[in-house]
Amino acid sequence: MKRTIAAAVLGTLLLSGCAKQTDVLEPTAEETAKVNPQSEALAQAEQAGLLQSSVDKGLSEQEARDQVADVLDAEDYAVEQTEETLTVGADEDARDYFVFEVIARAENRTVGKVAVDCETGEKYHYLGDGVLEDYSTFPLYDEAAERSEGWPGEYVSPAGVTLTVVQQESETSFAYSFSDGTEGTAEVTGDTAKSADGELNFLLAGQIVTVAGGGLTGNYTIVLAETDTETAPEEESTIQTADLMPDTTE
Repeated sequence: MKRTIAAAVLGTLLLSGCAKQTDVLEPTAEETAKVNPQSEALAQAEQAGLLQSSVDKGLSEQEARDQVADVLDAEDYAVEQTEETLTVGADEDARDYFVFEVIARAENRTVGKVAVDCETGEKYHYLGDGVLEDYSTFPLYDEAAERSEGWPGEYVSPAGVTLTVVQQESETSFAYSFSDGTEGTAEVTGDTAKSADGELNFLLAGQIVTVAGGGLTGNYTIVLAETDTETAPEEESTIQTADLMPDTTE
């Protein structure tokens, strides 16, 4: 009888031990709850506009169109956005593009199509069916018009934040300053640059500088200087008036 009771007790302990092991292997409600609040907080922050998605940081349709139209003669060519939605690549490597059709006004014919990277503003000759070629193969490509004037200049974002870039004595670096007071220097490697503190990355594509990092992420379009056309006529008018004045000296 004693052996039977002892065996029963031992069996109960063993079953209890197995139950404890099973509980340890299964995720608890507390562990599951640790992940959900984070996901919910991120979703709520994005909905409230506290976080910007990659689409918000990209070019607007007008900015992308300007990348194509600014180097063409507006009297001879029209630039119209097509209804095509172009995405090249997959997952994290996917790139989205605006597609524009360039039309010769005189003949009312399509010269070709240009795809503009929604994020960087880089242009490509679009052949259709997702095929992109270097923009230099586009029929209206003009090397002189496309030649970058370099980093120096004043740029502005859609939000009105300005970026001023000043080339230093060394062509491998420049000084930058934002209208919010952020400033520093950056090391240049071709069309890319990184700030000395490593916080900001810059990409130059045509007349647009893309900034990534901190709260300044976005696209900054160069501000073109306005030419003063009124000074010369005024000077000419003054000279003509002086010539018509009678000579009163005796």
